[in-house]
Amino acid sequence: MSNIQPVWFIGHGSPMNALADNPFTASLNTLGASIAPPKAILVVSAHWLTRGITQVHSSPMPETIHDFGGFPRALHEFQYPAPGSPETAKMLASGSQKIQETTEWGLDHGAWSVLCHLFPNHNIPCFEMSIDYSQPLAYHVTLAQELQFLRERGVLIVGSGNIVHNLQASIPNLSMGQEHFAYDWAQEFDAWTMQKLLDKDISSLVDYARAPGGLKSVPTPDHYIPMLYALALARKDETVRFTYGELVYGGISMRCFEIA
Repeated sequence: MSNIQPVWFIGHGSPMNALADNPFTASLNTLGASIAPPKAILVVSAHWLTRGITQVHSSPMPETIHDFGGFPRALHEFQYPAPGSPETAKMLASGSQKIQETTEWGLDHGAWSVLCHLFPNHNIPCFEMSIDYSQPLAYHVTLAQELQFLRERGVLIVGSGNIVHNLQASIPNLSMGQEHFAYDWAQEFDAWTMQKLLDKDISSLVDYARAPGGLKSVPTPDHYIPMLYALALARKDETVRFTYGELVYGGISMRCFEIA
């Protein structure tokens, strides 16, 4: 039990962070160096959504997926050639009727744009689990708790999304280069969420629409759900520690935390 892996949630923001050297990426460097290398890394990314089933990727060499357009050539050519962890993925799928293995995926930018700073040597086996987007939020909390045994087997579980993610409201500020700016509703929701995370009040976080700024901050829950996976894995004796916190472009929270 002393070797149990922590759980991380990373507010990943723009894929351009893969190429950046800034306070956010520096915080990822520090976080990755703070632990002994795990046996494997499981990422729950906002960018792998399935319907009707949760899938886990079991390829021995995951593809670096460039799931975006309009970015510089250097980003489209970026590679994170980490090995996969097919044995762990198969074990996870075989132990749950809710999870099905597949080789038809890889590492999307929600994974590799942060893994490249957390573990730049890309020598730790990495694999992803999808989000069944047809399910209610409470379903994901329950499923996350089934992953607890992986932590005891040396697997680091990382949720990658953004607590506040209103891209439509942020695009005008992106266009004007107004990075260090936050709408009032984004600040309110980020602060509310921060307190609920410290309290490990997952029932309130599931019911986020009632929170101040909730509906504007989470117009769709795709980027929010990975945070629920992370918090649902917190044990009674564990605490939430924030490793980074910043609101950018009006409506995107880069807040990150560790559970240990």
